[in-house]
Amino acid sequence: MNRKEIKELAKSKIKGNLWDLLWPILLIGAIEGVLTSIFAPTTYNVSDLGQIQITTSNQPAAIIIGLIAGIAMVAYKKYLINFVRNGKVESNDMINCIKEKWLQIVITELLMGIIIGIASILLVIPGIIAALGLSMATYLVVDTELSGVDSLKKSWEIMKGYKLDYFVFDLSFIGWALLTPFTLGLLLIWLAPYMSVADTIYYDKLKEKHNIK
Repeated sequence: MNRKEIKELAKSKIKGNLWDLLWPILLIGAIEGVLTSIFAPTTYNVSDLGQIQITTSNQPAAIIIGLIAGIAMVAYKKYLINFVRNGKVESNDMINCIKEKWLQIVITELLMGIIIGIASILLVIPGIIAALGLSMATYLVVDTELSGVDSLKKSWEIMKGYKLDYFVFDLSFIGWALLTPFTLGLLLIWLAPYMSVADTIYYDKLKEKHNIK
């Protein structure tokens, strides 16, 4: 996989399209924040030892809100896939994806969390390997007719021989991430869409290589 080519293509695609790529992330974050403040507000207390203790008043509500936001963020990948392929965005892509795929998205994310969690308990490296091997599952579940379980299996299959390459690909953005605090977070306005589109292009090329329909 040509990492430089993918990143250059991502830069060219986001040029003039930043807002179209950014607003769904902002909207999901805003809705999650409002729901959390209403149904599961967080309190911060300082212990006698000077440690900050964070408490959520309604843990079940916080879990449900997090789950809803997680489904929306996976549906956002469908939005990105169509943008990468067609050069345009449609908000209905996300809405339709949530309606049609929400259960499979939940299954995929739940199983991913369990598998990666178990692998991480063993050692850090197995956890990283598991995360890399399953990294394309959420793309596959919104982009194909594969079920949640089959998306995980297919992700593991197509990532054979690409785990290290994808790991290096993700690391190549670390320089930009380190610069973000020095811009008071403003760099994220460009960086978040750039990384999201680059990641989607990587998936698309990997899918094409394996001739997945």
